Amino acid sequence: MSEIRAVCPLLPPPSCLLWDVDGTLIDTTTLIVDALGYTYETYFRKNISPEERRALIGTPLKSQIRIFGEPEAFGQDPQVVMDGFIRYYEEHRYREQILTDVVEILIEGKRNGLQTALITSKNIPELENTLPRLGIAPYVDFIVSADHVQNPKPDPEGIRLACSHFGLTPTQIAEAVYIGDTTHDMQAGGGAGVRPIGVTWGAATVERLHAENPAAIATTPQELRTLLFGE
Repeated sequence: MSEIRAVCPLLPPPSCLLWDVDGTLIDTTTLIVDALGYTYETYFRKNISPEERRALIGTPLKSQIRIFGEPEAFGQDPQVVMDGFIRYYEEHRYREQILTDVVEILIEGKRNGLQTALITSKNIPELENTLPRLGIAPYVDFIVSADHVQNPKPDPEGIRLACSHFGLTPTQIAEAVYIGDTTHDMQAGGGAGVRPIGVTWGAATVERLHAENPAAIATTPQELRTLLFGE
């Protein structure tokens, strides 16, 4: 018989909702793993295991293309390499799966009056491709991409930028939540002083999420809804 998890609403309730994108709102994990493999083999004639590529999810593309060193050392222009990744991704975007139950939670939070932001490691071109497919633009108040910060996740700069934009007080920052699927997300949320919530339908295993001591972990969208809204 499977174990029944008892999930209790967060107390105090969230002051605002900060969201990751890849692996949290949209299932892109295997597509990103494959796109990185294609990129490494095409431009560097090198590769790493799928598990190692999976662990890179949540960091910016500009970092992902430098795991073997600077692209110039391989005779490659970094922009050409990134464009190649994006081209492969877009050619295979039919493999994306929008997580509609989770997207509905984001929309519900905004309709409940909670300020809502995206903090993502996608760069602007990647985000411009993906965001329209999610259909959440009317429900998002602020977006931080990898191109908007000097120090992307796992650094907390992006989350701090969103909290500053919303004018949150120290108490409200401590009551805010950042919802993500990777250890990088958990580290960024904890470093910013908000409550990280890990979701298990993305890149990181539940064991790796637990190791980062998040405020909570949701294994289903319904558990996430209960954590946020008590429903």
